[in-house]
Amino acid sequence: MEQSPTRRSAWKEVAQDLVWYTVVMSNKKILCLSVISTVLVLCIACLVLIRLYPYSSNFPALPRITHTQSGADGDPVNLIFVGTKAQILRSFHQAGWLIPDPITPHTSEKIALASLAHRSYPTAPVSPLYLFGRVQDLAFEKPTNDVQNRGHLRLWQTGMLIGGHPVWIGAASYDQGIEFSGTTHLPTHHIAPAVDLERNAVGADLARTGLVKKEAYAACTPPIFYARNGGGDYYESDGDVLVINYTTALIPLQQPVGIIDGLKHSVFSFYDTLLTSLLLALAVGVLFLLLVGRELWLALSWLVKKFGPRGKLSGSSR
Repeated sequence: MEQSPTRRSAWKEVAQDLVWYTVVMSNKKILCLSVISTVLVLCIACLVLIRLYPYSSNFPALPRITHTQSGADGDPVNLIFVGTKAQILRSFHQAGWLIPDPITPHTSEKIALASLAHRSYPTAPVSPLYLFGRVQDLAFEKPTNDVQNRGHLRLWQTGMLIGGHPVWIGAASYDQGIEFSGTTHLPTHHIAPAVDLERNAVGADLARTGLVKKEAYAACTPPIFYARNGGGDYYESDGDVLVINYTTALIPLQQPVGIIDGLKHSVFSFYDTLLTSLLLALAVGVLFLLLVGRELWLALSWLVKKFGPRGKLSGSSR
């Protein structure tokens, strides 16, 4: 049965509109993909540049990472102190940081019960990590109302002197929950991946005491985009150490090119925010859904316009 001229004209118009829509949407998709591809290439190039840039290493004689008793990698070194033990103890005490209890059967039971009940245990023990073949010489923690969450750090005296003053190195991280270790399979604290934030928090707390003469950041290792500690916890770091000086001794530090340093810190600031901000993650997800929803709405609107009741009525009237 031969179709009427009116119906053939209507189908021809629909076909033309479909071709037009396909071309327009195809061009939009190509443009969108080009923009996305360009951004991805720039991001990858930026990350490669930050990672492979030949940073000048400060304090090359000092270790870069702690170790567990079994020899596995522990938390990264991210603090250096220049001063006496008395100066360090006084500043942490004034900043509100506490000295952890030793690990004993009694304190182990106490921290286990507090963890189960999500109670505070302000001086909960800190597990041992090793440098120079020994456990930490000093440890401090900043408690919260739940023993599962706390700031903490470990310090070792290096035996080095700067201007006649002893040098200490430390590893700071934030405990965020209890988990079974990926290596020992025993209960242990889970550290938050953005270890730089706890390093910065230590520096800010001590600076407020007025007892620190100077603080400065210095490149120590290449940036770390992904690593795991002895408990199997993932972490990332910009590779800088925070040098906290209680003395007037001058500490010569080599700094990278300003543009590279600024780019590195900008990337890792965003990285830290992405790892710690639920709001940012939700915003990225909502933006993605809006973009997808917009395209679906355009396609649906066109289909309804052409094939819905009004579209059919308009076609038949012609």
